Amino acid sequence: MNRTRRGYTLFEVLLVMAILVILAAITYPTLDSMYAGYKVQAAADEVRGAWASARARAVDEGRAYRFAVVPGKGNFRVAPDTADYWQGSEPHSAQNSGNAPLILDDHLPKGISFVMLEGAQSGSPAADTIVAGHVDPASWSTVVTFLPDGTVRDNAGIVIRMPGARALVLRLRALTGVVSVRPYQEGARP
Repeated sequence: MNRTRRGYTLFEVLLVMAILVILAAITYPTLDSMYAGYKVQAAADEVRGAWASARARAVDEGRAYRFAVVPGKGNFRVAPDTADYWQGSEPHSAQNSGNAPLILDDHLPKGISFVMLEGAQSGSPAADTIVAGHVDPASWSTVVTFLPDGTVRDNAGIVIRMPGARALVLRLRALTGVVSVRPYQEGARP
């Protein structure tokens, strides 16, 4: 009598499950770091988009716009470059006007932080963001100011970091407005 087997033994199922768990344990760190790299690149793209919006608004409205960050956190802000927009509340005249200025309070994805370029070698760890609208006005550090003619006052740069991913440095050239995004290298000339 010829008997065919219609299932798997418990040992075979456990062996396949053990192999799958081992493969997952081996590949997870690689996939996690690859995903972290994509998140940092997406954060760099978000900053480039905010810079483009600030530049366009500066030209359209004929007034300077500022891009500032909270160092060590993921918060950033774009608003007109006047003191009344940076002291904690939106000016009353801007709230009621039909042509309201751009005021962008945003943050990078969780775990990603800004590091000022001159302090990038200190290795400050990534931290969570501050809830939008609850940032102390004294915490903002200006990275770049866009002038009404579309240029910026000085060359600018900022480092974007996330644990487990290669940091990126974004640089903006003053007269040309060219933005470059490159991997940040510790000890390299800023």
